[in-house]
Amino acid sequence: MAVDTKKAFWEEKNTDFATATPDFDFLHPQFAEHDHSPELTETQYLGFNIPEKDIHALCYIWHHPNLGVVTGGVWAWQGVKTNSLACEIFDFLTYVDDECLAGDLHDYELPNSYGVKVVEPLKKLRMRYSDPYRGNAIDVDFTAMMEPMVLSTGMHFEQGMRTSGTVTFAGVEHVVDAFTVRDRSWGQARREAHVDAPPMGWMTCVFGDDFAFGTSAFDSEETNPEWKGVMKIPGGDPTRGGWILRDGDLVPVVSTVKRTIRNRQTLFPEGVEMTVTDANGRNYEFRGTVTAASNWRTWHNFETVICLVRWECEGRVGYGDHQEVLFHDYIRQFIGDPRVGR
Repeated sequence: MAVDTKKAFWEEKNTDFATATPDFDFLHPQFAEHDHSPELTETQYLGFNIPEKDIHALCYIWHHPNLGVVTGGVWAWQGVKTNSLACEIFDFLTYVDDECLAGDLHDYELPNSYGVKVVEPLKKLRMRYSDPYRGNAIDVDFTAMMEPMVLSTGMHFEQGMRTSGTVTFAGVEHVVDAFTVRDRSWGQARREAHVDAPPMGWMTCVFGDDFAFGTSAFDSEETNPEWKGVMKIPGGDPTRGGWILRDGDLVPVVSTVKRTIRNRQTLFPEGVEMTVTDANGRNYEFRGTVTAASNWRTWHNFETVICLVRWECEGRVGYGDHQEVLFHDYIRQFIGDPRVGR
């Protein structure tokens, strides 16, 4: 299979899986030998949540190997915050010398103290962070509850994890004991040019050891989104891929019908209604309610809204992510528009 290294994982549809190997949890410097683009990217995303307290977190490094820099840090908050700097913790650094990764990802630390240790590749990681001045801290373990889902490109994986530990806001400690889905990407570009497209969401949830999902998709035109007739989905197909873990079997997602309910004034997601069809022809009806959210411009020409969602499916309830990308052209045209919202 020919792989387009100029496209990020969400820019092309994926309906097949590859196999993970332990080296997937570490850096992939071999790609820089053949691709000298400044946009070449490698990432590590780890999040956690406390559903009963509406606490959510996104912790991240974004490595540009050809530039020799790392962007990364830690972000955690409670409820809905319309400005990321209003969050209980927001500590991201933009131009860190990648000498901090000289020891690979085995056990690194950024200058702001955010660090991750790979205790056992593809099985267990540990995150830590400390800001004594503000009374903030994080100490969370991540333990795999499933084998990684690897896209057929072999350059991106997602994995359901159990989380345990603590997060401290201004001296008040909160216990972390839940699930999350982490991901890693490498070997492909993250282009910062404008994109004329409607919002796209990355959605995940672990309901239990026997049931979890991850899906990347645009809203479907048949649900009459506010942008219908004004914007087009790149390539036409709203589904970019995904997976269903059910009773030990990992099955690709082949199609979705999704509708996102957004706040008219902020464009933050407030709810999601989605039908997901897997490669076995089984349909899943997911309904999601946002319980925590905040925004971050990972780069300047777009915005991401990171949400904790209470997901319902087949009488079960779980909590997970809805991370939505909103591009400039969409925000400029639809913020405050009466077509947005319920």
